[in-house]
Amino acid sequence: MCGNGKKRAVVLTAVLGICGCVLAGCSDGMETAEELVVPAGQAEEKGAAPEAAGDAVLTGSVAGMVQAPERYQWEGGSDTVSVTADALVEVPDVAGIRTKKVTGRAFTQEDYDRVSQALLGGGKLWDRDYEAMEESHGFTISEVEEKIRQLEAIKENGVKGHQIYGGKKETLDEQLAVYRDMLQKAPAEPVIVEIPAVVDYDASLPEGAEENWLQGIATVNGADYWVNLDNSLLTGEIRHAVFSVENVAFNGSWIWLMTDFTKQGEYPEQLAVEEDLAAKFEGMQMRPETAVKETAEQLTQMGMEEYAPYGGEYGYMNAAVEQGDDVVNLLRGVGYIVHCSRVEDGVPVLYTHETGIRPEDALIWWPAEEMTFVYTDDGLSAFEWVNPWVVENLSAEPVFLMPFAEIADIFQEMVVKKSLDEFGEEGDKTQIQVSDVRLGYKLLQDTGTEQMTGSLVPVWNFTGRKISRNAAGEIKYVIENAYESLLTVNAMDGTIVE
Repeated sequence: MCGNGKKRAVVLTAVLGICGCVLAGCSDGMETAEELVVPAGQAEEKGAAPEAAGDAVLTGSVAGMVQAPERYQWEGGSDTVSVTADALVEVPDVAGIRTKKVTGRAFTQEDYDRVSQALLGGGKLWDRDYEAMEESHGFTISEVEEKIRQLEAIKENGVKGHQIYGGKKETLDEQLAVYRDMLQKAPAEPVIVEIPAVVDYDASLPEGAEENWLQGIATVNGADYWVNLDNSLLTGEIRHAVFSVENVAFNGSWIWLMTDFTKQGEYPEQLAVEEDLAAKFEGMQMRPETAVKETAEQLTQMGMEEYAPYGGEYGYMNAAVEQGDDVVNLLRGVGYIVHCSRVEDGVPVLYTHETGIRPEDALIWWPAEEMTFVYTDDGLSAFEWVNPWVVENLSAEPVFLMPFAEIADIFQEMVVKKSLDEFGEEGDKTQIQVSDVRLGYKLLQDTGTEQMTGSLVPVWNFTGRKISRNAAGEIKYVIENAYESLLTVNAMDGTIVE
């Protein structure tokens, strides 16, 4: 355990923009309740498919069953919602898809050892001995001297010593007095203690229990990395286990860009990325394809063949810095973020940014499993793994999947209805452009239990761009991201998945 008893924040943070995924007001036969479809041999009893289609599940392939085109092309809509689709259709090359039972779990010693060996060379964990350095609050002489210089410079620039400063209760002079007292007690070099790399989990302990938490620093090739394995949040109403490795030099939170900065010329005001930030992205030597390749190699080194790179996006890191009486966010760096997805029997779990949304009727908050790597021009900067799963077969046989033509009909009707039901003003119009359609798994969390359980079911995910304009034709907003679902349709029964 780390001597200071303080936990570091989760490494990766998403700044979410417009959220408009509510279908509560939809009618005309729209269904949102999820039911597991019985295996194909029983499909006729449920009215899901004729017997011949059921036989195709067992003797053919998924591609043959769904009969999806290579590209999905369609134009339609209404007076207020227009839809244009020219999308690549991605279907797993598998004989069939079974539904899966998912159970959440804590991180184990084996998890830690695999990640540590691959990313940290199996190095030892260490930290400052905050108990031995208690009188200087863990700071060394040089660090305290630097803080004194900063405060004295602020005083020289016009802040009066008797004024409350920096959002604290103490005046500037009182803060200086505290640091000068610390200077007399601070050691010249930090006192270091080794941290035993032992992973524990006791479900009977309360939320936040340090016994379920491991933290320290590992040094690799001269660089220091924060290592945080937190099983302590697998209690209470939240189920959120986190295992992260972060380059200490950055010391902030990575933020997904959430827009494609290369397309901002099309809608400069809505997809605006600050000029300096865009220039930094364009100047990166670490290319997306290189980051994806390195991620695949890291997964192989970890022995995690059940995961694969799903896609990526640019990101940046800010850090809070005091400037006068204000605390401002300054750019610390830019990078490329690779999202990984679990692959079960050749079928990927579809990644979207909505993995952290709590289902309306759920008794607990249990975000879906995520694994993310962040790269800068200096190489791997951060790794994060959230909420690992145990996955088992739920259906004994592959399930029946509706033909894609029927799924497309449902999408064409419901994507318009969904957009009409979203909040808007008179005269607003929406343009929807579908650029990608994927068949894969999605987690449906069990809502009537406090256990971390759910089901992986096959769904079709439609992604692309949404543009909203007012009556004058002016753009109100643009959603331009590969990981924002326009609509998700259950591949077994055609219901809309929220």
